[in-house]
Amino acid sequence: MSRKIEKVLFVTSFIPVASFKCIARLGDATWAQARIAVVIGFVLAVIQFVTARKILRYNTYLEKAFLGFLLAGTIWVYQLPEKPAHIFVDHSVAFLYFTLFIMSLIPQLLGYDPFTYAVAKQWYPETVWGTPDFRLINYRITYVWSGIFLACFLSSFLGRGKPLYSIIIPFSLCIGIGVVFSKKYPDIYLKRKYRVSPEAAAAVPDSVEQLIEGMPGAFDPRAAGDLKAEIQFDISGEGGGKWVLSIDGGRCGVRRGEALASTVTIESPGDVWVKIARGEIDRPKALMEGLYRVKGDMKVLSRMPQLFGARRGQNPASPNVEPRK
Repeated sequence: MSRKIEKVLFVTSFIPVASFKCIARLGDATWAQARIAVVIGFVLAVIQFVTARKILRYNTYLEKAFLGFLLAGTIWVYQLPEKPAHIFVDHSVAFLYFTLFIMSLIPQLLGYDPFTYAVAKQWYPETVWGTPDFRLINYRITYVWSGIFLACFLSSFLGRGKPLYSIIIPFSLCIGIGVVFSKKYPDIYLKRKYRVSPEAAAAVPDSVEQLIEGMPGAFDPRAAGDLKAEIQFDISGEGGGKWVLSIDGGRCGVRRGEALASTVTIESPGDVWVKIARGEIDRPKALMEGLYRVKGDMKVLSRMPQLFGARRGQNPASPNVEPRK
């Protein structure tokens, strides 16, 4: 239910800005009409902000950006004389794109989550939100959007608000580059980083039992350092069962059963885990798509390619192959 509410509130967050623009340009588009329009937009933005805060307990960057944009616009048109105040109304689309540029760039430069998290968290399960790959992918996608919003601002401003420059070109940039890049880049990044060599794929055992029980043979104690962890495997389907990989003091062992307190637990169908080992399915992508689940310390999961990559730079016993640099 919360996911549906998030999607609804994401769509309604655009209503205040759209209402302001429509009302300001309706009919004869008088100055008095523009002043009323910006106030109505600001009031709607406040309602959106408060509603989202009450229901979801947080606000997205878009809600904050639109609220700030309309607040600044209200102050602008009511505090300045009509002629300079008209600049805001005449170039409101350009200023909106500039606001989105600031919204997409500044937070992550200061170390906060990128604005694309709000959308990405609707596409992928919560289990992947804390992974380094998820964060890196979103940072790069956000920087691309920053460039797009800056280009949209320059197009609209230099084009003096004409439809070609403020609507058609920006829309083409957002859809043709922004949306396409956001959809395609995660797969490209993951396939490139976690590609399995044919030699490593050929060495993967046919059964998940042999696969997991062979992982200590691929263990690299140098990569482990002083790591102490209990990795619990809970495998379902044919050949399934429960195994524990124990890492301590530069050594790794495997046993059947359950850990008293696992550091990380991996729940997966046996055939999925074998396909991941062979490179038929990308491990991070499979996690994002919910083909297997992980509970516990995601940092240990992210280290598995290095922990189990000791055999001549390959990893025939582990689905977490050494990522290419």
